Amino acid sequence: MKTTSASVFLLFVLFGLANAANNAVLDRNGEEVVTGVPYYVVSGIWGAGGGGLAIGREKGRPCPEIVVQRQSDMDYGNPVVFSNADPNDDVVRVSSDVNLMFTGPRDLLCKTTTVWKVQHRDHSTGKMFVELGGEKGNPGCDTKKSWFKIEETGVQRMYKFKYCPSVCGSSATACNEIERAEDNNGQMRLALSDGEGAWPWVFIKANQPRTRNRQVVPA
Repeated sequence: MKTTSASVFLLFVLFGLANAANNAVLDRNGEEVVTGVPYYVVSGIWGAGGGGLAIGREKGRPCPEIVVQRQSDMDYGNPVVFSNADPNDDVVRVSSDVNLMFTGPRDLLCKTTTVWKVQHRDHSTGKMFVELGGEKGNPGCDTKKSWFKIEETGVQRMYKFKYCPSVCGSSATACNEIERAEDNNGQMRLALSDGEGAWPWVFIKANQPRTRNRQVVPA
């Protein structure tokens, strides 16, 4: 028991040291993104880039739900709330482990959580999509599929997602950027990329007015 407690304590110390050196993630207005506050995750490119991320369903498999992108750039989707692996830091930081959880109204068909997690490989597409039903908190090897990272894109206030959890200590975990990918039903979803295919996103506090100030790409 003492060994287990010491390992958990060391894990949180390492989280704290890493976070101290990591830049804060900024929302569209240049403010620090913080845990427990709802934000829309919206395409950093509009015109051809689509809208925000939202709760969806696979055809023929209503539960668990999945992460989809709305087609219209005027549709911001469903807000998400971030939770850090380090419970002592309420600022969301670049390259740090975070949970993402959709919040707000939801029908009662599924009893699973709205926490994002990596799905098993889809044999029809060869993709590993992001779905819901993950576990919030409890960082460790048993929950590593529910932990993601936010990385800088090189464009101010525009970020990309990555699956490269550090919550499992020395256990080897593949690192993949997260791209947009269409499933067999024509839904635009998030999936682990085999290369450099990450899509850029901006974070908009859910109570902010809906104005466009993203990168323009002609349709």
